[in-house]
Amino acid sequence: MDITRAIITAAGKSQRTLPLQTLVDRDGQTKTALAIIIEEVLAAGIEELCVVVCPGDEKAYRAAAGEHAKRLEFVEQKQPLGYGHAVSCAAKFAGKKPFLLLVGDHLYVSGEARRCAQQLVEFAAKENCAVSAVQATHESKLPYYGAIGGRLVAARKGLYEITEVAEKPTPTVAEQRLIVPGLRAGHYLCFFGMHVLTPTVMALLAEEVAAAGTRGGVHLSA
Repeated sequence: MDITRAIITAAGKSQRTLPLQTLVDRDGQTKTALAIIIEEVLAAGIEELCVVVCPGDEKAYRAAAGEHAKRLEFVEQKQPLGYGHAVSCAAKFAGKKPFLLLVGDHLYVSGEARRCAQQLVEFAAKENCAVSAVQATHESKLPYYGAIGGRLVAARKGLYEITEVAEKPTPTVAEQRLIVPGLRAGHYLCFFGMHVLTPTVMALLAEEVAAAGTRGGVHLSA
């Protein structure tokens, strides 16, 4: 599986201003959060990038992208109908190809020399399927994230087969359905805003968006 496209979502109310903020990166250089995220994507070998924004935000995002602005394509989410809806707005950009998906209000810190996006893209290419990045998260943070249940793939360090997904589960639901062997008590594997998804996932999102209509509330995980 060859992953050459990436979608960055930045249309949510909590996301709109965060990517525009100026930060100092790990090399001591002053950059916007958006520029740092774009560099994360480019380091994974991605060639084409699309940013999903609110109507009227493109100009500010182009400015925040700096030298990378010419690489970007922008798509507007006309109505706030959910995260899954925002992703589906970039369906034309994604086409019939797999794509890397990132949220615009996260910065990613790797525990090794390879960046997080590069690790994920390499995993997806090798496994030839959709792959999501997860991290062990304390149960007090469950109201903020989607979480998974699953099992470690034999002889594959850090790779889990997902058996169940729950969006923002309560601790009780997590304890009943999302226990993953090997994690500390009270910790669960939660998404942290980075996935490699396939055209099949985009097609399923289109069905969900059509069914929801203007009611919205379309999530990527459920």
